[in-house]
Amino acid sequence: MDITNSIYKLACDVSTFIKNHLNKFESFNSRSFYGETFALNLLYLTNNLNEKIKNILFDNYEKLDKNDSEFHWEFNNYALLYYKLISGDDSVDKFLEPLIFKNTPCTNWTLLRSNSKLMARKDEDLAIKEAKEKIKKYQLESGLILDDPGVKSFQYHCFSMAMISEIYEQTKDDFFKTSFLKGVEFIRHFILSNGETLYIGRGQNQSFGYGALIYILSQAYKYTNDKTLLGDIDLVLNFLLKFQREDGSFPLVMNDLEKSIPRVIDMQNPEFTGWYPYNNYFDYLPFMGFFLAKAYKILQKLNCQNISYRKQKNYRDENFIKIVKSDYEAVLSKPGGYWTNDMPIPFVVHKGESITPMYGGEQFQKSLYNLEGIPLPICLTFNKSCRWKMVSFFKENVLCLISPFGIINRKYNFFDNEIEIITNIFSPFKFKNIYLGLENKNILYGDLKFEGYEYSASGKLKKYVNFNKQDRIVIRLKND
Repeated sequence: MDITNSIYKLACDVSTFIKNHLNKFESFNSRSFYGETFALNLLYLTNNLNEKIKNILFDNYEKLDKNDSEFHWEFNNYALLYYKLISGDDSVDKFLEPLIFKNTPCTNWTLLRSNSKLMARKDEDLAIKEAKEKIKKYQLESGLILDDPGVKSFQYHCFSMAMISEIYEQTKDDFFKTSFLKGVEFIRHFILSNGETLYIGRGQNQSFGYGALIYILSQAYKYTNDKTLLGDIDLVLNFLLKFQREDGSFPLVMNDLEKSIPRVIDMQNPEFTGWYPYNNYFDYLPFMGFFLAKAYKILQKLNCQNISYRKQKNYRDENFIKIVKSDYEAVLSKPGGYWTNDMPIPFVVHKGESITPMYGGEQFQKSLYNLEGIPLPICLTFNKSCRWKMVSFFKENVLCLISPFGIINRKYNFFDNEIEIITNIFSPFKFKNIYLGLENKNILYGDLKFEGYEYSASGKLKKYVNFNKQDRIVIRLKND
């Protein structure tokens, strides 16, 4: 099966699962913010929409509390406007007039809002102005677009790039095309050999981001005819396929832990590690399927034969380091800002499998996560992580942390069969070093004492500690 049909099959599998679920329950039977409107589009694009299902979706959308201050106007407006555009069905006008926005200021919402205004042909000059201002302020020289100050989310980067590409489609303003291609080039550095990509920032390895990622790679291929983009799509598709269930559906987080569909997320339940309180299963699954269907619409019109694959290469900028060896790839991310930004022990993919975890999670509400779930020293004297009021930077292969508690240098030596990590703490205070490993992997070696468990989007993590100011541990790769 070629890549185009593979994408369409995934979109159809998701669509059929949603259709069957709606036929059974006449609703999603769980909380949703915008799933109805995205499912409307997905089912239409995959020829699964009939009058019964359409009426179920409309009825359930009408029941959503539009007076709730958290109602997702931007997402629903976008989906309804798109549906009207592709179907010609003006029965959705009753949901679009007047056009109301929540006006959430973060990057992905701002670009979504601008895109929706352009689609509705309302306040177009203001929409373009707001989008340009946001891109100029938040897109870094590397191409990464921050979702807010201190929020380096690969997932929301991909969604923002999707919106920028669609703004370009409507305006033909090369400012947006340049921004988009720069953003796609950035995320391509982090598509690892097993296709895993969204391991840094809020929304790690969620279905939402992988749908957007495949879509922006497809858009970039349309603009550039670069065959290696098809190779990247193939890698990402193969990663996703590992998590597809027999009924065609996908989990919200690609980590094989989720066994049920929650009505409302319980942040204390380990089954839902990697979820956030605002996550809804039937928002993210239709969203993913919708963007897969949109990717198919792009690629079906193009020549997608003769797929080429990029050679993995070393990469670095001020925030990230990627090291490529014959047997593995390793990624570091400078600590600071949201917890999920941090990768102070490298994320390693070895022979097609991630063997070290992601870190962090929901930090603003009661949850499974805390600062001992990030592998950085804790100052015992003050019972605070060295992240507190910290400044961090990379100098070659050394991570330098300057905090009120002292200076910490962590040097990484990347060998063919192991990664050596040497930490030096210069401080009069007492510290505890924290190291974390996947529950089913034993690859950390050094002066380590098991202390219990932490959690991240990778699942349950084993926590190891020691109290050395000069410390050396090794990530040893298994030679199968």
